Amino acid sequence: MDFRILRRMAHFLAVAEEGHFGRAAARLGLSQPPLSAQIQALEAELGVKLLERTRKGARPTREGEALLPVIRRLAEDAKQVEALARELRAGRQLPMALACVTSALFDFLPPLVRALRDAQPDAAMRVQEMDTADAVEALRRGEMDFALARLDRDRPPLRVLPLGQDALVAALPEGHALLGRPGPLPLSALASEPLMLLPRSISPAYFDAQVSACRAAGFEPVAVREVGSAMAQLAFVAAGLGVALVSSGMAVLRPPGVGFRELAGPVASVGVALVWNAERETEAARLAVQVARRVFPGSAEAG
Repeated sequence: MDFRILRRMAHFLAVAEEGHFGRAAARLGLSQPPLSAQIQALEAELGVKLLERTRKGARPTREGEALLPVIRRLAEDAKQVEALARELRAGRQLPMALACVTSALFDFLPPLVRALRDAQPDAAMRVQEMDTADAVEALRRGEMDFALARLDRDRPPLRVLPLGQDALVAALPEGHALLGRPGPLPLSALASEPLMLLPRSISPAYFDAQVSACRAAGFEPVAVREVGSAMAQLAFVAAGLGVALVSSGMAVLRPPGVGFRELAGPVASVGVALVWNAERETEAARLAVQVARRVFPGSAEAG
């Protein structure tokens, strides 16, 4: 597969997302005729019709809908390839691919990346947000050099270097009665609240830690809604759909419509760890381990 078909896939994606050839063309900086030609060429290459025109614009066909998730992933991969190529053209030498869970983006990622840049200024760094499950699979396949993820132990061939622990805090909709309660909030105060949880498939250890904390406080989570990311947890809370237990690192965002309360205890979470594949260990992974041990004094030797 060459970059022409990837570019055509990006064009199809733009039309599918905009629902209109004109808006998609403006987004891509093209006129409509060449955009239409690119879509037609992609349809010819794939052998299926991807888009159908409507009175209001355009929409994917049944075949287009089926292919849309795959094409979206390929388009994102193509962007990553192009970004890495730009880094290499700029003279950067050491390719470095890092995955990071959403809840580590603000407190663990920045100091690590800054220290890696200082240690290896010519590194061609690629950072991609992933949940723990996807990061684990990417490491197993050798698609990432290392990851910041929520794992509590080695899972051979993956090695784990704990970087730090953070506490869970309660995220509550603005105006919620518990926001006005003085002092740290007992976790049991959430017993009757619908709780937003990340699915266990995304991060088993993180999910289990939250459920175990609720059980230790004397209740089972009720009316649980599963959401796909930590950011989605906060958005659902802001919409008044329930409450959430989130890492203290997410509380720094202070999104509108959400209030945060410290929990009595405190309630420990599964910490963030540097994870790498010992069977596919790269120069970038070895450097990351060395730097992480220096940057995070509380880190422990991987088992």
